[in-house]
Amino acid sequence: MNRGIIKKLYKDAIIQVFGTDDLELDEYLLQAVKKDIHIADKAPGQWSPKSVLEIYCEGGIPNATDIFDPGWYGSAGEVTYNADKWAQVDEIVNLMLTVSHPGVKVYHEPYNNAVVNVGWC
Repeated sequence: MNRGIIKKLYKDAIIQVFGTDDLELDEYLLQAVKKDIHIADKAPGQWSPKSVLEIYCEGGIPNATDIFDPGWYGSAGEVTYNADKWAQVDEIVNLMLTVSHPGVKVYHEPYNNAVVNVGWC
């Protein structure tokens, strides 16, 4: 399996799940997916070189562990959990893999607050 395909699928899925469809609002996210998603054994951090990907969440890609409650800022709205959003990212990637590479599945796993690893199922 070409890990570059997995990288492209994660880029697209992250934009789909975390983006707003507004190029100006999504500028930080679009820049981050270009520079912060790495084939694991070539990643600068080498946090988990035996995984498929290392995704760095310090430059615009939301991490997989944060919780946001608008009430903390005096606003109304639902509490959101980044873990739920990352599960959606995995679902999109795996749906695309079902079509293009049957039997291949991946999943995300938070390494810490700043790194998400992607591994094979």
